[in-house]
Amino acid sequence: MSVIYLAHVTVYDPDTASEVVLRYCSGTGFVTGTNSAYRPPGVAAHVYYEPRIKQPASMRRDCFSKGTTGGESTIGYGELVLVNSDGGLDAFLDYGLDGREIEIIRGQMDPWQLPTWTTVLLGTMEQPRISISEVAIRLRDRQAELDKPIQPNKFAGSNVLPAGLEGVDGDLKGKPKPKAYGKVYNVAPPCVNTSKLAYQVNDGAVTDITAVYDRGVALTKGADYATSALMLAAVPAAGAFITCFAEGYFMLGSSPAGQITADVTQGAAASNRTVAQVVKSILTGPGGVSSADISASDITDLDTANSAEIGLWVDAEMNIRSALDMLTNSIGAWWGVDRTGVFRTKRLEAPTGTPVATLTGVEIIRLDRVASNDAGAGIPAWGSKLKYKRHWTTQDNDLAGSVTNARRAEIREEWRTVVAEDASVKTAHLLAQELEFETLLVDATASATENTRRLDLYKTRRDRFEVRAGLDDVLASSIDLGEVIEIAYPRFGLDAGRSFVVIGMQPDLRTGIVDLTVWG
Repeated sequence: MSVIYLAHVTVYDPDTASEVVLRYCSGTGFVTGTNSAYRPPGVAAHVYYEPRIKQPASMRRDCFSKGTTGGESTIGYGELVLVNSDGGLDAFLDYGLDGREIEIIRGQMDPWQLPTWTTVLLGTMEQPRISISEVAIRLRDRQAELDKPIQPNKFAGSNVLPAGLEGVDGDLKGKPKPKAYGKVYNVAPPCVNTSKLAYQVNDGAVTDITAVYDRGVALTKGADYATSALMLAAVPAAGAFITCFAEGYFMLGSSPAGQITADVTQGAAASNRTVAQVVKSILTGPGGVSSADISASDITDLDTANSAEIGLWVDAEMNIRSALDMLTNSIGAWWGVDRTGVFRTKRLEAPTGTPVATLTGVEIIRLDRVASNDAGAGIPAWGSKLKYKRHWTTQDNDLAGSVTNARRAEIREEWRTVVAEDASVKTAHLLAQELEFETLLVDATASATENTRRLDLYKTRRDRFEVRAGLDDVLASSIDLGEVIEIAYPRFGLDAGRSFVVIGMQPDLRTGIVDLTVWG
């Protein structure tokens, strides 16, 4: 039995002014046969792979920043090293690799059975580092594709007043148009036509503009018009506003006395305003990701885990990765890309269910219990505060005299807060922490439920282990981020076996070793 690694490297060749796929392998060379059962899926017969792979890939991937169980996602990174001692790869100097696809496949060749092929990496590349003896290609997983604006559409500043909805050169030109996802409260929409007093709450349709306020006073809601042209041609009453839900605008009937804010609902129904559904819409929308490259079961499972409504308002430059981080962190979930290039999202939970693999003293090379990088270094928490229903514009001064004290108090604060406590944790842990979370959740009951879940998760001792193990076929094909594995080892109380969630991993395909960070 032997193992071979194949690399499909997509580059732009200036000589042909087109993309080409370059193929390399480990070992002494490889040619695909005529029988499709003996070659990698999708690869034609009689394809030659140059024997140049020195290091197939050693890519580090984590659910969050290394050693944490929340916060920002991280782009997986690694390196493919090719032998270039003969100068045969010097043409890489002219190729365009950055942002293009690379696939690395592991083949297990058994003379008595059909070979098995496993995609161990589908990602993107940066430009190579080329020396006299090797070409090292920096690898990134597909999260890197989302380092781009969530809102590429900018105001043109082209109004010829009183016509137009693009602002003028001196106010909105070049600024991103606003985007609303779910339910957002007290947002400050831009005035896109100062002559008509027209404002935009979303670059696209909304379900409702439930309220518009002038210096904190609610204006009277008027008619909705099918198009912005019809809205602009209408004459709203003084102290009122009219709308165009189909295009995301409203228009005032009289000059504002001060700050204009609005409450907006986007998404046809509550079921369209969940974290899972908004993540999916961003991935397939500005993210440009095919729905086939998103795990449908993850979206379903995440909706089952938490179907609460959220609200995200974007009125300034923001990249897609940051938006997805804000969304998934709202319900204690993570997002990323698996080894085959499929976008995944899961809620972090205490490990349950049937493990995908069991590691014992046979596979484990090293096992270390290490401190968490979370707040409090993993000491159990006695309390949790969760912030929800963000007011995207806070107002304290310059409010109309008729604004009630209750309304003043509400819009003075950016967040509402729910609290959960278990003082008994302090008995054993004198340095127990009170955790704090910011979310995009908008409902008080759903927020309290999520906050209690988080306290239950973190008030119990959780262990983080760094594991080094031999990379066999089970590990190569089964273990990935978010999966549950079992560790059965005669240390740390693991003798009878205990389940953990994989929150980080770095396989070294050359040596057949995988480093795992597990939590549970």
